[in-house]
Amino acid sequence: MRRSAQGKGPAGRWLARAVSLGLALCALTAAPVGAACPPAPKNIQLPPEPRIQVDLEYELEQPWQAGGRIVVFCADDGSPRAGRLPDAPASDIEEKARRVEHFALVRLVNLPRKGARLQPLAKAQADLLARFALSDAGAVWMREVVDDSLRLFNRGYLEYDRALWKKAVKSGRLPPLSRLVTGSLSEKGQFAQDAQLFRIHAYPGLGAVAQPGAIGLGDAGMRCQFPTSSELVDPHAVLSHEFGHTRYGDPTSAGSLLGEARTVERYENPVRARNGYEPRTLYFQRTPQGMEPRKDSLADRLLRLEKEQGISVRDMSPVDRYHCDCPGPLPVILDCEVRQRPGADGIMEPASEHDCKLNWRPPARICARHLSIQ
Repeated sequence: MRRSAQGKGPAGRWLARAVSLGLALCALTAAPVGAACPPAPKNIQLPPEPRIQVDLEYELEQPWQAGGRIVVFCADDGSPRAGRLPDAPASDIEEKARRVEHFALVRLVNLPRKGARLQPLAKAQADLLARFALSDAGAVWMREVVDDSLRLFNRGYLEYDRALWKKAVKSGRLPPLSRLVTGSLSEKGQFAQDAQLFRIHAYPGLGAVAQPGAIGLGDAGMRCQFPTSSELVDPHAVLSHEFGHTRYGDPTSAGSLLGEARTVERYENPVRARNGYEPRTLYFQRTPQGMEPRKDSLADRLLRLEKEQGISVRDMSPVDRYHCDCPGPLPVILDCEVRQRPGADGIMEPASEHDCKLNWRPPARICARHLSIQ
């Protein structure tokens, strides 16, 4: 019996195997319950293809703006994927946490770093963007930017920390996406034609500018008032205006009179109203008594001008200044000079609308940007 107990006979070998099997079962029992790589939850939602144009007024009427909570899960091959759970946030604290996670991803993926081709944001600019990201309108736009990152990540275009992923899968506790991604394009993404990162960068000058795939913030900051109308500037509304020119809003709207007017109405004024600012009228009629705002719709005014005056407001994209020489009912963006003439009693009076001559000035380089900034 002693020989068998020491593993020298058949009974000893059987006992050794039983002990080994028992130890293995104990080890499995002691392992974390979620040690297996978690598959996609049944109700997971991926960003829609193609993108859907933001309806900001509708979004701001909703009880929450950040979208569903982002979760990481395992693909069939064991690589990470990410999507959203459509559940509403349980509280304002949870909604804020989603917004914070969004900006953490934007900071990683969409803000240029030192040494990049695009100028990185200064601290004050990044702080403004962070405050915007926590606002209701900012949460909508950042959600759209992050959805683009989810699309890229799920195609394998964004680099992630493989050591962290391996460790997380082994423990059964998957990290938030902002801890997993590195912020760089993967080797696959660097050669993919459809891996177009949205960028938020700085540039020399005032205000903000936009193009479909990027927003620029001037390193000289923003004015407190718009130069022509003296209306107060709401920086968050300016940012929302510029996002309205990007691929998340209407990328065809920049640079034309009608496009700018509609952008103010759709993407800027809803934010101004939410933040306690008067709606921006943008177009003014200059008279000898001063600037008189026109309260009717900006877009309607331009369309009426097109119909009544025969001026194509759609085809004026290269024109940065629209001005008139009379006090007629014509919208003005930057300049409107009022001619005066002597009346019958010798007192100077404004020119008649019938004497008005409309002039389109060729664009000046500095002012072509100015329209987009303001």
